[in-house]
Amino acid sequence: MKKSPLVTGLVSLLLLPAGCVSATADPVPVRDIKAASQALQGATLRDVERFQPKVAIGSQCVPAEFEHPASSPGPKLTAALAKAQEYSEAQKGIGLMVLKDGKVLLEQYIDDASAETVTDSYSMHKSLFALVYGIALSEGIVGSLNETTGDHIREWRNDPRGRITLRQLLQMESGLKLYSFQDAGTKSMELLLAADINAVALEHPLAEAPGSEFRYNNANSQVAGIVLERALRKAGHAGYAEYLEKKLWCPSGNDKAEIWFDREDGSPRYYSGMFTTVRNWARIGELVRNQGRVGNRQIVPQKWITEMAKPAATNPNYGLHVWLGSPHVAKRRYSRQNPLSVSHGAPYRTDDVLFFDGFGGQRVYVVPSAGLTIVRTSQINMDYDDSVIVNLILDGLDS
Repeated sequence: MKKSPLVTGLVSLLLLPAGCVSATADPVPVRDIKAASQALQGATLRDVERFQPKVAIGSQCVPAEFEHPASSPGPKLTAALAKAQEYSEAQKGIGLMVLKDGKVLLEQYIDDASAETVTDSYSMHKSLFALVYGIALSEGIVGSLNETTGDHIREWRNDPRGRITLRQLLQMESGLKLYSFQDAGTKSMELLLAADINAVALEHPLAEAPGSEFRYNNANSQVAGIVLERALRKAGHAGYAEYLEKKLWCPSGNDKAEIWFDREDGSPRYYSGMFTTVRNWARIGELVRNQGRVGNRQIVPQKWITEMAKPAATNPNYGLHVWLGSPHVAKRRYSRQNPLSVSHGAPYRTDDVLFFDGFGGQRVYVVPSAGLTIVRTSQINMDYDDSVIVNLILDGLDS
């Protein structure tokens, strides 16, 4: 049976795991994974109502208005913006937004899409999740990145996996097994579609010593999320969605969004399943560009933004759940085991580009040295070149 691009993308990019044994005492309904997959056949990134259940956030937030430059861009930048828009549309783009020093240079949508259009952001959720982690660390909800999973996950306390550090999870170097279709067959869908995805994540065995190799793996995000969720509840919070809304989403000036859960009163997918608009992602990008600040308010600690952008020992292009544009690699890989790659046809014009990467062309680019935040949403397209739009705008700004 042919899978929709949306389902295929989530699974083929991240090579999901097998096994679904509940790690909790409460019984969890067994879900027919094949039927759940069939229910999503033909879904696109805009078919967000087909993903259930979801938890809404942001309905009580007060959205911040965007500013625009007092005058139109000069001819060189105008031409660069037009070329960026043309390239995005040619690569199945849905929306494109470019901000310089917090002011909107370009906001463009195709066909019937608009600023209100909500799409699935895929793995851009990972980088948002990392920002929430930084807030939790600053508030003492989680002690430090040197803490181990065994410090927080009782099921792993006397297990070799309990020695994995939180840093290793966020840098994708935990050593947890990365399942492929060949390894697990249809069971590779379980972390995406099971009724208890936390149990699926906790079933992962170690494949190698923690810290020895970079492997982009959904299980890393989910296990890190289990740690955070348990710590939040221990500290008296309702859970991740509530904490995200209160501590980051609303203070950033965002409005409505939804998070895809595995079941009612279950768990979010910390690695994907955030449904929101280009504008909301732009505000998050601006927060990162401004070192965690929104206006005069420090939302995320500045030192955490700096920490996120430090390269992992196992991959110089990856930080704490965020991608780094330098050093240049022509084909960016997600692991040795995963054949998928993303083109970077040329080096970025500056070495401080960092970006949120969602499968098939969803991006938030942040270039602090140039005052740039660029957000792009797209139908799935593996021919997209990560360097083109950023370099076009940087060249247009170069006087």
